[in-house]
Amino acid sequence: MTVDHAPGNASSAFGSRGVTRRIGALARHLPFHGDRLLDVGCGDGTYTVELAGGYVRVDAVDLEPDRLNAFARRIAGTALEDRVGVHKMSADGLAFEANTFDRVTAFDLFEHVDDPEAGLREVRRVLRPGGALSLTAPNRWFPFETHGVLWGRRRRSTLTAPFLPWIRPLHERMSDTRAFTTQQMGRLLRGVGLRVCAIDYLMPPLERRPAGLQTLSDTMEETPLRVFGMAMAVTAVKPGR
Repeated sequence: MTVDHAPGNASSAFGSRGVTRRIGALARHLPFHGDRLLDVGCGDGTYTVELAGGYVRVDAVDLEPDRLNAFARRIAGTALEDRVGVHKMSADGLAFEANTFDRVTAFDLFEHVDDPEAGLREVRRVLRPGGALSLTAPNRWFPFETHGVLWGRRRRSTLTAPFLPWIRPLHERMSDTRAFTTQQMGRLLRGVGLRVCAIDYLMPPLERRPAGLQTLSDTMEETPLRVFGMAMAVTAVKPGR
């Protein structure tokens, strides 16, 4: 499986506020604490480091050596160095034994992978019975493609093609990432044997925007307009306990 990371993917593409809000949404589904955590598509470790304090042992995997090296340098000489393992590894080829992890996280990953179903099957395999996968992914009903728009071979601003994600055949031609409806994501998860227990929507974090706009965006998550949020936050459980 290849993962074509957009700049800042799995790190701070949405700023510190975006990272905090993604983690917060998933923590409301299920608190982040336990024995073992696996962060798939960890990038430079921005999310992993935030979550590591709740676990005895953490493993983090990605395919991009530069990001993994940056992650390793980040934790070198810190209290996390002995508790966090950083590995070059594909999501559909996880070199861990079955039934290993209490929690698996995947922040903004499955829109990039070649075969999301294969990756999700591997996640289910390495989860312990009763363990949970928590992920974030683009919401197809958000009217802009957040990774930019491909006009020929050039990537243009998201604003050059409003409502592109709503027109799936055109979106597939003009984007190199996926977007999901919650129904599509639910079918994917159920198809690999995971039980969906919570889905929420996240509006844009509007990092470096006026506080009033941030408050408005946050407030919209409490209204029916949340279905047009930029991302979904999903937690699913492996049955068996």
